[in-house]
Amino acid sequence: MLEIINKTLEFINENSGAFSVGFSGVVAFSTLLYAILTCELVSETRKMRKVQTEPKIYVNIQPREEWINFIDLVIQNIGLGPAYNIKFEIKPDFEYAKGHFLSELGFIKNGLRYLAPNQKLHFFLTSLVNNFDEKIKTSFEIKVTYQNSTGGKQEDVYVIDFSQFIGLRQLGEPPLYKIAKNIKEIQNTLHHLSTGFYKIKVIRYTKKDIEEEHKNY
Repeated sequence: MLEIINKTLEFINENSGAFSVGFSGVVAFSTLLYAILTCELVSETRKMRKVQTEPKIYVNIQPREEWINFIDLVIQNIGLGPAYNIKFEIKPDFEYAKGHFLSELGFIKNGLRYLAPNQKLHFFLTSLVNNFDEKIKTSFEIKVTYQNSTGGKQEDVYVIDFSQFIGLRQLGEPPLYKIAKNIKEIQNTLHHLSTGFYKIKVIRYTKKDIEEEHKNY
């Protein structure tokens, strides 16, 4: 056993230079691997921080809840950061009503100064009841340019296509719209009663009438 240990130590001493070179290589490789992993981690951290501070302006059209033939234009900042100096460009221009074009609207023409994260603009655009066959074939692009909090510029292009609503049907009335309509009817009825427009029919019973009814039983 002692002889084996001596031979092992002798072998190590004779090849100490090779062992040193090998160990140095392992250390160098480990250092390089650690540096690469650190760079990747820093890169991912930067990407995460950028996502958490970047705006993202989303533009789309959708039917109104109370009636699907009324189409709204929706502009929303779906990013986690605020958007500044938002500009819009329509190509080709869209005639949402006779003689009225989308590019003439104030926020399209002059832009928006600011949209907070998750802030939404939701407004009536057009009705498919008028010129349905023409409008349903219409498509146009909206290019949106804006800035983030550090002044960096971003640009997105959205295709607005009305043909997606071909064959769309609605069954019944939305519950919230139905409730609102019923409340309005109740309000009108109460107003007519308070102003005397409606007369309340009152059946009056006297004590004598009640006694007569009791006698008949």
